[in-house]
Amino acid sequence: MKTKNIILNLLVAGAMIFMVSGAWAGDVRGVTDTEIKIGVLSDFTGPGKVGGPPAADSFHDYMAYINDQGGIHGRKIKLVVEDNGIFPNTTLKAARKVIFKDEVFAIGFNLGSAGTAAIVPLCEENKVVLLPYGANKKFYDPGSKWVFVPHTVQYHLACRAVDYLLMKYPKARLGVIYQDDAYGREGLEGATDTAKFHKNEIVAKAPYKLGSVDLAPQMKAMKEANVDAIVIWSYLPQAAAAIKIKTAMGWDVPLIGSKPTYTPVIFGLVGDKAEGYLISTDNAPLHRKDLPGIKKVWDIAEKYGNPKETLLNPRYAAPIYESIYNHAIALAEGLKRAGRNLTPESLVEGLESIKDFDMGGSTPDLTFGPKRHVSSFSSLILRGNAAKKRFDIVDPFKEPKIPH
Repeated sequence: MKTKNIILNLLVAGAMIFMVSGAWAGDVRGVTDTEIKIGVLSDFTGPGKVGGPPAADSFHDYMAYINDQGGIHGRKIKLVVEDNGIFPNTTLKAARKVIFKDEVFAIGFNLGSAGTAAIVPLCEENKVVLLPYGANKKFYDPGSKWVFVPHTVQYHLACRAVDYLLMKYPKARLGVIYQDDAYGREGLEGATDTAKFHKNEIVAKAPYKLGSVDLAPQMKAMKEANVDAIVIWSYLPQAAAAIKIKTAMGWDVPLIGSKPTYTPVIFGLVGDKAEGYLISTDNAPLHRKDLPGIKKVWDIAEKYGNPKETLLNPRYAAPIYESIYNHAIALAEGLKRAGRNLTPESLVEGLESIKDFDMGGSTPDLTFGPKRHVSSFSSLILRGNAAKKRFDIVDPFKEPKIPH
């Protein structure tokens, strides 16, 4: 009997040890001993559907690369991809699904700033780390413990755009055409603040409603204000419309646009008229394979994706593929630094420990911190080259001159 009791006690103790050592991962939503579930919210049916597939493709390819290396601390990454439709209500619905039904550990990216604003409270309530794409300044200032922005935000991209224009044309009369929502107004704010910093001003401001592609009234307002250069904070269709209108007007006014308009698709929309179109972005052009970071993007795409249908396709928004690559790298590095005992809190600590992470020239190096949840303030300026149907660097990565 005594021997049986000893054996029984040993079995119970062994079971308890197994439970303690093997079940801890089950206490963390989306984490098991063998995998980590990551949510991917992209737009496949809404106004951002041009960028939705490239964003999802990029995250898929990079995580396939990570899994091929053995995963992270022995766990493979499992992606749960959901259509967010880019609007706030559809994004909230998608986020609820991946958090409560699919039980993801974190949301690796969400496409769309308005949708991100809608889901931040949900992520905070449920301790879900979120890496938004197209984020505004408010997502890190004042920010949230659970939100990390792995790119330069619209405010600082617009600041940099005005810095460049006033470097080229020191006393220029500047106008701003902007989308009348949080995204566009942040571009206007950055442009206005920077003009004031340079003791200049925005002499004409012309909003348009989301979805409108008739920019004739806005361009007319710019012409009547006799502006010397225009900052246009829009999506691709509106930038293309503005380029066509200025050409039809016979008006050789410089146009500088925002990151979402950085795509070779614009050459298909307006042809040679895109010559000289300027863009403020935090991504180097994909044809610059001499840069180690760009070469790695291509290497991963060729091994785990389908470049003929994606990066080499002129109708594909390839720069967005490159942009989301930043998110995948940041998340993977944060997960590595979080260690095997993975929790939402340890992921936050892991991300906050990233400093001067080398991106090989493809984008500014990544730096976060306990009081800094945005990776960069820098951007470069690109210029449309219609003959080669690409954008070339005309001013390298720099931070805006306005204090941040």
